[in-house]
Amino acid sequence: MKVFRYFIGLALFCFSLSSCTLFGLDFQSNEEYEAKEADNKVNMTIWEFIQDRPDIFSTLIEGIQYAGIEDLYKEPGNTHILLTNSALSSGDNCFWQKNPVILPGTAEAIAATAWEQYDKKIVRELLTYHIVRGEWSYFNIDSSDRWIETYGEGQFSYNRDGQTLKGDTAVMCIKAGHDRNLPLQLNNFEWNYRGLLAASSGSCRTTNIHARDGYIHVSDWWQPRPSRYFMNQE
Repeated sequence: MKVFRYFIGLALFCFSLSSCTLFGLDFQSNEEYEAKEADNKVNMTIWEFIQDRPDIFSTLIEGIQYAGIEDLYKEPGNTHILLTNSALSSGDNCFWQKNPVILPGTAEAIAATAWEQYDKKIVRELLTYHIVRGEWSYFNIDSSDRWIETYGEGQFSYNRDGQTLKGDTAVMCIKAGHDRNLPLQLNNFEWNYRGLLAASSGSCRTTNIHARDGYIHVSDWWQPRPSRYFMNQE
């Protein structure tokens, strides 16, 4: 009987180990990407989620308020690429660093230190470009390039990769990398300031967060738009 119990216990232990692989618990963890297989529901709206984390979204909150687009973050049924302070105001690749400003009375461009140093239209276009129309998660994203309209301004319709799109260059390419962790990759082309990402690298630090009114992907990198030349418009 003791021998029988021993083998039963051993079998259960082995199954528990294999279950980690079966249910995705052994996903690789690295500094660039935190993989999410499950539908991670949070009992918050997207705007509540942002306000709940001022430690990483304080610059985003200030930008939203400065641009006067708070209502867009309350509109249901969309996907938000939420930009952290690292993406916007902290680090060598943040938006403020990559888009220097010339302050009144000076001649040399320097890194910005506040949203007020930009025209409101620039801030509005940056943030609305990171609001993707429709709900996009691992349930409807695959490894093929999928161009999706954003809330950025656009002027005409055109075809790209068999899709009819609207929005000039205010479209974003979203796909999952060819890797078991399925990293979410945004505008993964050589013209991106990060260059072409490896299959195992992602554009977001946390993905697939299902809020009450849409999906959230949190990113430490802001996304540049494709050029009109790249989109075959020039």
